[in-house]
Amino acid sequence: MKNRILYVDLLRALLCIIILLYHMGLLKGGYLAVCSFFVLSGYLSAQSLRKVDFSVLSYYKSRLLRVYLPLVMVVLVSLAVTMLVFPDITWISMKQEVTSIIFGYNNFWQSSASMDYFARHIDSPYMHLWYIAILLQLELIFPLIYTALEYTKRQISKNTPAIMCLIIVMGSVAYFVYTYKANGLMTSYYNTFARCFSWFAGIAIGYWHVINRTFIIDKIQEKANSKRLIYILIIIQLVLFFLGSADSYLYMIGIIGITMIMCILLDYVKSSEFNLDMEKTPKIVKKVIEFVSNISYEVFLVQYPVIFILDKLGISTVKKYILIIIITFAVAMCFNTALNIHRNTMPLKLVSAVMLVVLIVGTIYGAYRYVISPDLKAEQEELEAEMRILKMEQVKKHIEYEIERETQSENQETHLLAEAILANHNDIDSQIAAIENEISRVNQMVVTLRITFVGDSVLLGASDVLDDYFSKCYIDADIGRTAYALNPILQRLEKRGILGKIVVINCGANGDCPDDIKDEIMYTLRDKEVFWVTTTNDMSANESIKLYAEKHNNLHIIDWCSISYGHSEYFAGDGLHLEYAGKEAYSQAVLDTICNYFIEELEKEKNELEKQKLESDK
Repeated sequence: MKNRILYVDLLRALLCIIILLYHMGLLKGGYLAVCSFFVLSGYLSAQSLRKVDFSVLSYYKSRLLRVYLPLVMVVLVSLAVTMLVFPDITWISMKQEVTSIIFGYNNFWQSSASMDYFARHIDSPYMHLWYIAILLQLELIFPLIYTALEYTKRQISKNTPAIMCLIIVMGSVAYFVYTYKANGLMTSYYNTFARCFSWFAGIAIGYWHVINRTFIIDKIQEKANSKRLIYILIIIQLVLFFLGSADSYLYMIGIIGITMIMCILLDYVKSSEFNLDMEKTPKIVKKVIEFVSNISYEVFLVQYPVIFILDKLGISTVKKYILIIIITFAVAMCFNTALNIHRNTMPLKLVSAVMLVVLIVGTIYGAYRYVISPDLKAEQEELEAEMRILKMEQVKKHIEYEIERETQSENQETHLLAEAILANHNDIDSQIAAIENEISRVNQMVVTLRITFVGDSVLLGASDVLDDYFSKCYIDADIGRTAYALNPILQRLEKRGILGKIVVINCGANGDCPDDIKDEIMYTLRDKEVFWVTTTNDMSANESIKLYAEKHNNLHIIDWCSISYGHSEYFAGDGLHLEYAGKEAYSQAVLDTICNYFIEELEKEKNELEKQKLESDK
């Protein structure tokens, strides 16, 4: 294997693994590796200029077969498998989403649909394909860019194309910073014009390498060993991959910094120093690098659908991680082998043929399900309109709650505690009778408690009926919210004196969170009784919170997933948000679970009193 090929394979293989680890939730800043992929894609496009007879037709043909065809097949096969494994799945935006992928505008669609990539969203197996959409858009215009750059090279100088690309890079960086400051994280992340600087940076380096040797590294080697710089850059890169979460100040620094580091690394691997190191690499290591690199694109395509399906199956975390890695690489290898059947020899060609037939059948079935599925755009817009109305109502009720709370300073929640009930009764018989009386009227008491609800759009959708059930509740719900956002909200409510002694959390529809985030939440709520509602679209998140609840006496589960199972009439077209019947059942489930908790506590006290009575009678 040539060193020139090996270094590209090495970078591609490492980036592929980093992105997989990010999608598995193991690297906070793994999303930054996409910037490196943009640089690498631009670099390889520019490297194709080595061909003297550059053909636009050949370029588009190679992109069609290498990039677009696997994309369409993975999307449609994933759709087919999802529909077969989960026949009752309701996927309100499926038609719109798949259409946006096929026609190459998925990044803009996700932005308009407010689908938050960083929220670990699990309502779709295609959240990661915004990257391919931007890549397709850029590669579609590359022949035009090539023509323009070649013209400037002939008219001005051989280095003009690289300089022009760097000017575009600076303009795109400025636009990226502007969109982030003006419109927020997701707009800056999904926008083609805000993200293209990484791609143009790759073109600039690639163009320079076609015409010249290395740009930076050779200059450094005149003064010092360039390896020192590379080691420092690799350490910085690793720190960003591990710590550069999108909700930190490292977001902008990371995206711009990783792009610069990748350009320097590409420059370094052209140096004679690096090539000498590559010659010493054992053959087995080279083979592994080549293998991972060869299937890296397919690994990227299939990893999120695999995670999506395993999440919905509710497999335990450790087992799920192992299965994700095994299945992702196995499926990616099958796709790669089948689509490159012409390169294989017997008997692998026969195996490839069988795989190809299976993939074609899966693609056809997925296309059939896509075509016959109704477009639920109107229903989705109706649901979004309802959410906007409920959000405005929530703000209004917050103001009313604050006014009412100021006029009633007495804590009305203590009357359910056994100590408060027994305080007015001296003998055991009257205490037992008082507790029995309290048990009989628990339902009436619970509906008047100051209960705090915090959660996502499912809770927001149910808020109007919850207000009818719980007359003094406080609801703080928002679209797309995850458990990552909960603790700051709870702390603010606690500081303002709004947080009740009973807190109901409905967060899980947009993905799970690690235990350290749950630890922060439970520390804030350490003196509260917490009721966490399970979701209907993520079995893995449900299993996670159930296991976590075993460690906390004050954390209780409202198993809405089990309660609502088989009741399609409860749900809107997405199988997640609630129709009126679902809101009623949801509110009743919350009420019943809280009532059962207090009944159990009172029953324990009653049993203890009865034991004391028996002992005294002896």
